[in-house]
Amino acid sequence: MNDLEPKAAARGALTHAEAQRVLGCPDLVSVGVLAEMARKAHHGERVTYGQVLTVTEGVPTALEAAREVRLEGRPASFEAAAAWTRAVVAVAGDVPVTGFSVADLLDLAGGDHLALAEGAAVLKAAGLTAVASLPIDRVDDPAELVRAIEHGGLHVWRVVIEQAPALETRLALIERVTALQQEVGTVKTFAPLPIIDQVDTPSTGYDDVRTIAVARLVCVNVPSIQVDWALYGPKLAQVAIAYGADDLDNVPAVDTLVLGTRRSPRQDIERQITAAFATPAARDARFELVR
Repeated sequence: MNDLEPKAAARGALTHAEAQRVLGCPDLVSVGVLAEMARKAHHGERVTYGQVLTVTEGVPTALEAAREVRLEGRPASFEAAAAWTRAVVAVAGDVPVTGFSVADLLDLAGGDHLALAEGAAVLKAAGLTAVASLPIDRVDDPAELVRAIEHGGLHVWRVVIEQAPALETRLALIERVTALQQEVGTVKTFAPLPIIDQVDTPSTGYDDVRTIAVARLVCVNVPSIQVDWALYGPKLAQVAIAYGADDLDNVPAVDTLVLGTRRSPRQDIERQITAAFATPAARDARFELVR
């Protein structure tokens, strides 16, 4: 891996063959050195985090520390999604509201890009700031979908993978994200770890840290590589920082006191980032730093 260090330090993208080498490397220390070098080349010591209030139905009664309200689920129609959005926006105030999946919205539009743009305009008028995610493994022509949604006035900042058990499958999807960003230039973050783990072929921790590393080393045109704090837990999220991740998403916004009366989610996330020898920085749904 030593021969790849100059490229990582200069924010140069790995080739397909070089990425395969990293994915197959049994020496995780060398992989971590390479990926951390790339992370620091992009962001120095800073690691951002976003406190998200996830809403799966109804309207929240309290926002607490939320810097983003995220609507999750597949609505029955654009009209139903707009009605839900308006109700939540009325409560959220200045906190940005994001929601839904590009793939689900495309299904609502019957696969028609023009109808997708029109639906995006309806959601924009209801107060939605951005579509919450683009699952790169579920869509064809992702750049055209992003353009359609942007034509409707919304943003698509976050790319995710829903299912990708095999490392080779993950690499192909990582390379698709690079190609997408080359076309649209508006992606702000990529979460390379699958949201859904396969029961029959679950991924391992070795697979996950190498996936994060390769995402950082290949997607040099994407500003941030992200790990879902709520989904993957603090331990893997913390380790992910040493393998190239620079953004921790979905940190709880509501304090349930599970950490005790003296530790809020914000205190805990900042402690975890600091323990990983990085500097924590809070951000909002627009990926802008906040106090």
